[in-house]
Amino acid sequence: MMDFQALVKFALISFDSLAWPLFALGYPLRASVQALEANSNTETKRLVTYWIIFSLICLFEHAFIGILQWLPFWPYTKLTIICWMTIPRFDGALYVYDHFVHPCVCIDLPTIIN
Repeated sequence: MMDFQALVKFALISFDSLAWPLFALGYPLRASVQALEANSNTETKRLVTYWIIFSLICLFEHAFIGILQWLPFWPYTKLTIICWMTIPRFDGALYVYDHFVHPCVCIDLPTIIN
């Protein structure tokens, strides 16, 4: 019984440390190579959008690491966001880009100054 508990504990620890790179890097990298080789414009757009949002998450995490290290649920929150963005059915990266990033990028600076 003790061996089974140790195995379950090890599996959970391993999943926690391996799931993030697998979902955040492994699958999107494979999908990016497939989209480039298939010459699919729509798939390439989805994946470029994913990499933009992923980079912004990494920048956010780097900038606020002092605060985030005090939040024990941050790694799980990040994993959930990454999974939501990665799963093609949800198109999470496109949603985040269209609703949050695009409005900030397309601000007309002269209009704001006036």
